[in-house]
Amino acid sequence: MLSYLKVENLAVVEKAELDFSPKLNILTGETGAGKSILIDAIMLLLNKKTPANIVRSGKDKLTVEALFCQGDEEIILKREINKNKSLTYHNGELKPFAQVREMAAALLNIYGQKDHVFLLNAANHQIFLDQYCQHGELLGEMAEKCRQIRTLQTRWNELQEKNKQSRERIDYLNFQLQEIESLNLKQGDETLMQERLKILAAAETILEKSEALVRDFYQKDDSVYNLLAQNLTAAAYLQTLFPEFSHFKEEIDRFFNLLPEISTFLNDLAGKVEFNENELNEISEKMSRLEKLKAKHKLTLEQILGKYEQLRTERDDLLNLNFSLGDTEKEIARALAAYNILQEKLRQNRRLNADKLSALIVRELALLEMAKARFEVRCEENEPSVENISETGTDKIEFYFSSNPGQPPGRLKEVASGGELSRLMLVLKSIGGDEAGATFIFDEIDSGIGGKTAEFVGEKLRKISGRNQVISISHLPQIARFADRHFLIRKEFKDNQTYSTAAILEDDDRVREIARLMAGSAINADVLKAAELLLAKSRP
Repeated sequence: MLSYLKVENLAVVEKAELDFSPKLNILTGETGAGKSILIDAIMLLLNKKTPANIVRSGKDKLTVEALFCQGDEEIILKREINKNKSLTYHNGELKPFAQVREMAAALLNIYGQKDHVFLLNAANHQIFLDQYCQHGELLGEMAEKCRQIRTLQTRWNELQEKNKQSRERIDYLNFQLQEIESLNLKQGDETLMQERLKILAAAETILEKSEALVRDFYQKDDSVYNLLAQNLTAAAYLQTLFPEFSHFKEEIDRFFNLLPEISTFLNDLAGKVEFNENELNEISEKMSRLEKLKAKHKLTLEQILGKYEQLRTERDDLLNLNFSLGDTEKEIARALAAYNILQEKLRQNRRLNADKLSALIVRELALLEMAKARFEVRCEENEPSVENISETGTDKIEFYFSSNPGQPPGRLKEVASGGELSRLMLVLKSIGGDEAGATFIFDEIDSGIGGKTAEFVGEKLRKISGRNQVISISHLPQIARFADRHFLIRKEFKDNQTYSTAAILEDDDRVREIARLMAGSAINADVLKAAELLLAKSRP
């Protein structure tokens, strides 16, 4: 709600302060008194571009300050304009104009002969219809489902991008994994290969020495084994004479019995260490590749094997992206199917209420001297897809209008005049369905009307003000009489200067202003009496 407006040095207004009612506020005054200038002052919070010579002659700066009350919150928007610059403020803090304009636009709804952008925007026709349908809960479900689909689609896009990038990464990982796998190594294999190479390199020497040991220990006539066998009886004899020799006799026996095992081992060793050039080359080549791999990664074999597990895990995770993509696609399909069900419910409800709203608006327009007007709410169906979904559905809603008999309705923005748009907006807002607590400003709403039509406009304004704040300029007593707060805008001349002032009218002053609106300057007792009766009839 616009609670207070202060204007300084704007054209003919040197200083004006207006305390508005939360209901119906009417501004009246003679032509040229400056009524529209006060509306222009509010528009300065919405339009960055300003007319030339807008600052009052002889003054350096104009100021517009507006106080809005939103529940317990107070919002003060202010703009200062001089010849060189413009400054805007929110609650005393300097802010960019765009930020202040955004706040003002959220708080004000201005409708005048030149301010029909909102109604001409077909996107807002859907808002009007949905407010009339009062299916907010259904719209809430649609909005939630729409957000879910968009979130899923974002996830799918991210997965798809990762999937594209992962293909090269997977190829690289596979190359590294295959490079490690081709060695077919496990922990400890490097030591084993090194030991095997030593054996293969010394195979000839090992065989020579093994064969010599077998001959000397076991095979020759004078081998160690034969010599010991020949002397075992002598050792046993000495043991009988000298018990302390028993220990040595046991060692002789043990070594004698061990010689066949040693010979067997040495004979078997010949088969194991037989020189194999293919094996030597194979192990040497594998060791060479291992050394290159260690140098490449600057890691030990144990560390390379650990890295192998990391690379394999990363590759498997990337391969699983395809499964995630498929799962996400299924989720999108399910969510879109649920969205389609909600869309069909919304579509049916809109169709049903579109006809009702059209008929109601036609009846209301007839009371505003537009008896021949035709009005249609048309619904263009568009099947939902991931690309075109919105929180309010995919169907297009647009108003069609004709004010002339025999002329088919055309798109509202192409055929309606400013006056017709003002009356249509008045009808739409009086029908209701929108949220309460907004501020509506109607400039020149009574242009070109009179009599019962003017009275009907006044009743509509009062009806709107039952739920919202209304500020309107009027020239007609049939409208001004409904005001909860009546402002008189008066123009005065002093010291060769023009001044416009604003004052709240009460009691006799208000009766006199209503009388002036009724009879102009020809005010007499009868006119004053008629004005009193008109005001009395207007009280709720």
